[in-house]
Amino acid sequence: MNDAINRLREALIQRQAGGEIVEVFFRDDDIDEDEATLRRLLQLFATRNAPVVLGVIPARLTTAGIALLRQFASTVELVQHGWQHVNHETTGRKCEFGASRSFDEQYDDLSRGQARMTEAFGQHWFPAFIPPWNRCTQVTEQALQQLGFRVVSKLRETDENPDGMLPEISVTLDLYRWKDGAQLKPAEELWQAIVQQVQQGAVIGIMLHHKVMTDDAFLFLEQMLDELKQAANVRFHCLQTLTAEARP
Repeated sequence: MNDAINRLREALIQRQAGGEIVEVFFRDDDIDEDEATLRRLLQLFATRNAPVVLGVIPARLTTAGIALLRQFASTVELVQHGWQHVNHETTGRKCEFGASRSFDEQYDDLSRGQARMTEAFGQHWFPAFIPPWNRCTQVTEQALQQLGFRVVSKLRETDENPDGMLPEISVTLDLYRWKDGAQLKPAEELWQAIVQQVQQGAVIGIMLHHKVMTDDAFLFLEQMLDELKQAANVRFHCLQTLTAEARP
């Protein structure tokens, strides 16, 4: 473990020697209610004065969940994560805003979610959209654009999004594998992935899921945050600041 952390430190030092900034953001999905794991996650970021992007499921949002999020307003960025987070596809991969749904159907659900977010948080949320299961269609983006959304955040599997109508600022590393249920990736694998992404120089987005995080996951997250916070050339972001910097 120490060797892996030392490799990260070396990679950060090399970037700093070249006068380069390492841009990082953290995104936690499936926010809906007041949960012990969510409280632990929010406290972890708050004590380190680091921002975290929270993907809120509007239709599932509870009164207690709203109250909790308001307590941590200074260190969180609230964005919309689907509408109900339900699968509408009968074949293929799960998707709430997939190919089987019309523009009107998608627009209506997105609009409902937008209204719920504004009802709960007023203007204290950023119009970014995280599609459930990290996938949506061009029809979805057309509706998002009409509704005034600014950016889409998925799981980046390629370097480009040629069909996208909105800018995409996506996570680049998921702490978990999902094929056979949520399984935390080995720490050595995660450290190596972070080192590679630091060396590559692109924006790094770390994907979290508080609902499945165990003590091991929180320990890894704490170590990673502490290492990144110690580096003088690491800049922590939310989607709004990254969107602003991406403007031509």
